[in-house]
Formats: sequence, structure tokens, C-alpha cells
Amino acid sequence: MIRPCPGEKVSGDAVVIRPLEGGLFAAIVDVLGHGPEAHELALIIGEYLSRYPSSDIAGLMKRLHQHVKGTRGAVVGLCAIDEAAGRAVYAGTGNTVLRCFGKTETRLVSLDGVLGQNMRTPRPQTLELEAGDLIVLYTDGVRDRFTSDDYPSIFHHAPKDVARTIVERFGKDYDDAACIAVRYNA
Repeated sequence: MIRPCPGEKVSGDAVVIRPLEGGLFAAIVDVLGHGPEAHELALIIGEYLSRYPSSDIAGLMKRLHQHVKGTRGAVVGLCAIDEAAGRAVYAGTGNTVLRCFGKTETRLVSLDGVLGQNMRTPRPQTLELEAGDLIVLYTDGVRDRFTSDDYPSIFHHAPKDVARTIVERFGKDYDDAACIAVRYNA
């Protein structure tokens, strides 16, 4: 789910979901600023990630950084899910978020920095998954302090409905907002 900043027609946020051998690649993108110029860079980043999805997310992040070097920049979260192994690997730069809702709620942390400008070396983090876990990635256009208590039906809604509901209920009124939700079914 992607929603432009209220008053804008296009968004500087983007999402990419692509199959990987034995799993899934998901990326959340938030270009600095909003409006048509941010949207153009979001399209460039989204096209690159769609063309080159990879389970080597640290390497992909470095290549993407070089691809957009010298632009207004973006913050990005990349996730590769290995279905057979029951694990997700995540690396993010800037204020993108990956959270997992299941028996426990887990949050993986992105490093400070801006893709295309001053990115730190990506540090992939691994998350062990259990059947029914819901992986949610979102941009800073979504208020970050919600829990499953604030959205109890998160465990029962289809992932596309979860992404839409998170943006609608927790999206900020002054920024683009984007969310991806993926349910792991072992």
C-alpha cells in the first residue's frame, strides 16, 4: 500500500515485492521529500530493485547506493525471506522499519544514513520465523508506536488488508506513507 502525502498526486515512497528462488524479496523505499521529484527517484529505485532482487541484501544495498549516488537520496529497507529455512534477513538504511507480529513482537533496526549520500555499511539481521508470523515493513510516514493491541485483528486480516489498514490508521497526515505485509506460512 502506498499513499501520497495529502495534497500530492504522486508519492516518493515505493514498494517492491519479487519472488526469489525458495522465497520472497521485499523492499520499502522512502525518497527524501515528497511530490513529483521524489516520485521520479522512487520509480528509478523501484525499477532497479525489481530488476535485481537478491537474497544478498547487503550487496544489493551497496550496488543500489552507487546507482543513485549524488541524487536527493532515499532510505530503504530490504528483506529476503527464505521459506524453507523459516528465516528473514533484513538490512535497512535510514528510518525504514521491519516488524514481525506473531507469538512475540520483534523489531529490526535500520542503520543511520541516506542511500545515495552517506550510507553506512549494511549490517543484515536475521529473524527466525514461525508459521503464521506477519512481517511488516513501512516508511516513516507511518506512526511507529502502534502495537497489536492497537490493531488486534492484524492476526486475522489478509496481508494486503493489513498493509492498507496500517497506512490508513497509522499514516501521518504530512508525509507519504507505504507499507508491505507478508504472512509466513511454513
